[in-house]
Amino acid sequence: KQWYQRRVAITAGMAKKKEKTAAKEETVQAVEGELDDEDVGDDNSPEAYSVTGDFAADFNEICKRSELNAVTLKQRSLTPINQGTEVAEGTPVTYVTKEKFEYLKPCIEVEPDEEIKSSIKSLYIKGWKVNAPLLNVLTLAAPQSLTTISLWRCGLDKDSLEALVNMLSKHVVTTLNLDGNPQCAGHFQLLLNEECTLTSLSLRSNKITCNDIIPFAEALANNKSITSLSLHNNAVGDLGTMHIAKGLRMNRVLLTLNLSGNNITDSGSKHMSDILTSLTLTHEEIVARRTLISENKTSLASDESEISRLPTPKHTPSTDHNRGSIHRKPR
Repeated sequence: KQWYQRRVAITAGMAKKKEKTAAKEETVQAVEGELDDEDVGDDNSPEAYSVTGDFAADFNEICKRSELNAVTLKQRSLTPINQGTEVAEGTPVTYVTKEKFEYLKPCIEVEPDEEIKSSIKSLYIKGWKVNAPLLNVLTLAAPQSLTTISLWRCGLDKDSLEALVNMLSKHVVTTLNLDGNPQCAGHFQLLLNEECTLTSLSLRSNKITCNDIIPFAEALANNKSITSLSLHNNAVGDLGTMHIAKGLRMNRVLLTLNLSGNNITDSGSKHMSDILTSLTLTHEEIVARRTLISENKTSLASDESEISRLPTPKHTPSTDHNRGSIHRKPR
């Protein structure tokens, strides 16, 4: 009887040991499977994709990895430069048949780069909702040759505008059109950050009010890149015009400003006319101006010290001449 009880105890102990070993093996396999899944996920993530320079292929692949439906890409149609008066014989060219509802389908019009045909330099979207995930895909797929973005009536909100700002920080975009996006009326100042490379900005028909223009005008005062700004068909009014004029007192870059269709009377026009003539800076403006000049001189001195370390070309008679051609003196 004792022998039988001992045999049963030994058998039960071995069974428990086998169960523990099997449980450990299952746990290890589960952990390894999770790690493999994570590795596969990382390899298939949009951020892990290396762009090839072919915008269409890159865009479709990143959309697939982001689990977004790919949007149709097509080349932007250009108006012929020379249009003759004579009609050539053959196939009629006065009309073109289109697939049903083709004009209602979302599409992205692109203008190819002149040097690299598979790359693009301009991107146009109009008349359909553009959200932040799609802009994140465009940020990853867009080449460095991209210089123009137009998002006309795309229903942009604050989240999508922040995604667009992130896209602008990674590309040297000089022309931006955001006409017809009134949900962003109070957030357009996000575009005028320190990394801004825009030279032309269009914000027409965005229902921008006086309260919306105040932070934008403050950011415009410190902007150093935009030379052309259109605020046509908004609701800035006389008070908003006063804030814009106040911001332009410190701005020395803007050359063209469109304020038509903003309910501006003679009072608002006077604010703008005052900054177009000789003006006297206030004490605060003088301090801010001197600080700006001091910062420019510091950056200029550091640039000149770096240039002085470089070897002087043999054909260059004077380094001072080269420095003057590279840097502009602050006004």
